[in-house]
Amino acid sequence: MSFVSDDQFALPETQQAINILALALGVVILFIVAHTVFDSLCYLAFRFKFRQSFVPRSWLFIVGASLWTLLTPARSQAVDISQSVSPIEVKSASQKNQFNKVNSLFTCSVVVAGILLEIGKIRGRQLCKLEVHSRLNHPSAPAILTELSLRATRNSLVTDCEKYEQNFLLANSDSPIYVPLGLRDSHLQFVDLGRNSVVSISGNNQTEQLSVLNALIISALFASSKKSNIMLYSQNSHQPTNNIGVFTVSSIAELIQSAKTANFQSVVFCRDEVSDDEVMQLCDSGFSVVCLHPTTKSTTELYFDDSSWHLSSCADSIAPFSLAASQVALLGELLTDVVRCGNEPIARQADQTNSIVAIENIEDYKILVRTLGPVEIQLADGTAVEFEKSKTKELLAWLTNHRSRPTRSAARTALWEFTVADATFTNVVSDIRRTLKQTELLSPLEEWIPRTFSDHLPFHQSIVSDGEVLSKCIDKAQNLPLDAAVAELHSGLELVRDLPFAGTDYLWPDAEGITSQLVMTVITAATMSAELDLNRGKVDGVFWATAQGLKVLGAHEELFALRMKAHALQGDLAGVQFEFDSYTRAINSDSYSFSEPSPKLVSLLNQLTNNQVAEKSASLSR
Repeated sequence: MSFVSDDQFALPETQQAINILALALGVVILFIVAHTVFDSLCYLAFRFKFRQSFVPRSWLFIVGASLWTLLTPARSQAVDISQSVSPIEVKSASQKNQFNKVNSLFTCSVVVAGILLEIGKIRGRQLCKLEVHSRLNHPSAPAILTELSLRATRNSLVTDCEKYEQNFLLANSDSPIYVPLGLRDSHLQFVDLGRNSVVSISGNNQTEQLSVLNALIISALFASSKKSNIMLYSQNSHQPTNNIGVFTVSSIAELIQSAKTANFQSVVFCRDEVSDDEVMQLCDSGFSVVCLHPTTKSTTELYFDDSSWHLSSCADSIAPFSLAASQVALLGELLTDVVRCGNEPIARQADQTNSIVAIENIEDYKILVRTLGPVEIQLADGTAVEFEKSKTKELLAWLTNHRSRPTRSAARTALWEFTVADATFTNVVSDIRRTLKQTELLSPLEEWIPRTFSDHLPFHQSIVSDGEVLSKCIDKAQNLPLDAAVAELHSGLELVRDLPFAGTDYLWPDAEGITSQLVMTVITAATMSAELDLNRGKVDGVFWATAQGLKVLGAHEELFALRMKAHALQGDLAGVQFEFDSYTRAINSDSYSFSEPSPKLVSLLNQLTNNQVAEKSASLSR
């Protein structure tokens, strides 16, 4: 009988090592799967039964395996990628994209700054003209989004235009009007639209030509180096640029006639084709011309050739700014809403103002969000509340000013200019719950911000803003006796410290008209209180109330009129003149106000002065 040695059945050492590794790998995989199933069950139990958070641990294994897969590509893949694209092709492709890319004019910081400055001036003029007890209309959603995007562009650390040096084409006259045209060779290119300038835009794509023309119109309106009259020559009077204040004419004769009454240099943008003779007539009448076709009279020609745009004065390619008709319409809607909110005040309705907060007596608040000045959070006794997160105060300010529609998505859009992770917003909400819970002002069954599984973001009714308190004081004062009404208004006006949201860089208050509405609320309360004090002869109360109102709008003519009447009531003619001079200095220093004094105050000054002189003359004659 022959015996077989045990060595003949023994496996090689490498095969044994492979089997051991395979067994270990199988055990690890089995451990991960079991742990994942266990964590899933724990998560469901904690989430739906105990309503508590549960942090699983098995995700660490999954993340580690995923990162290992991403960071270690196969050699064959790396070889294929390196051989498929050559450095020369990459360089040529990047250059081609640089020349062919479409640049929206809204990314140009020069134009954006000009648009926002014009919006601020319009708002300031409308606020000064509004009467007491008026209420601003809420702007439309497209207008809010357009202004938010413009402010985000202006407030960004590095904008596209800040990275480029400025380059100016040769001037065509002694008084050039430079406007941004586009990007050329790492420079922001400016073109002259002053007297004797004729700019032609030619190409084989009419849509792109119109977009470039729209961009030049907006540049001339909001980013030109000097003020000019902008006109549009087109047979179609219904143009998207009409909403932004561009006057449209349908004949050359009408253009020439309008040039005789123009106070500034006029620039005409021609959507329809004009002949060389008509271009000469416009130039002889003092116009600068921008047309959408080649002309022998052009001083600057922008043409599309070889898949890129070029300027006649240089051989380099240029990426001109462009604006689609939809973008021009959005900008026009924003400017229309800015004017509409001031020109169409609606009456205050008691049933609406009484529902600004849910508590019966607004003075029973527990948390006061102060927005009439620097944003602060205080308890009812005046104790300041400090939070760990910088966005917490802003979220509370946003919630109290959006009490009728507090949603998570709207809050995240307003507070952040970019998309943020869910955990970031959750941490801010948790900071409110955690910090306010330490005050021990609520019962254990109540929460400052209840937990929900929807987009709704409710908060406790005892969290109110000082703007709500002041608005409620105005409503209550209308139904109280004289002395009680003045005391009620004074209690609300004491909350005014400075301009609403002073010292902050929040984007949403101005874009949604909240700042303007708070200003009007303060002016209404100050005017009501001053008028009541004036009627009962309390001059000190008039000066105090109007001073509170002038903190938020320093050139309001009605407040100065009340101060002048208070001085006249004391027989102080010098005080009347002093208040009028103060008003004059205020409007001269405020770029949003008119440079000339209000005819109403001039008439009041003459009336009070004449009355004082007549009274003194009558007393002397006696």
